[in-house]
Amino acid sequence: MKQARIEAKVQASTIAAAAAGVILWVLQTYVFKGNAVPGGLVSLVDAATPALAAAIAGYVAPHTPRTPPAPAPAAPAPAPPAA
Repeated sequence: MKQARIEAKVQASTIAAAAAGVILWVLQTYVFKGNAVPGGLVSLVDAATPALAAAIAGYVAPHTPRTPPAPAPAAPAPAPPAA
């Protein structure tokens, strides 16, 4: 069975979700460190960053064109009724 290519939107979303870990590290190391940021806000940012990054990357990525499926074979003509 021929394996289908992974769509560009899925690849972009997966890479963006992985890159969100780096974004969160930068935020926690340089932005939230030492500042009086409420814990609830930090948790919200931690939860929303991967989702937003994946959604934006998936939206911006180009659509992968698909080849139309082969037409189904025609059904045989019904036999004429017997007299």
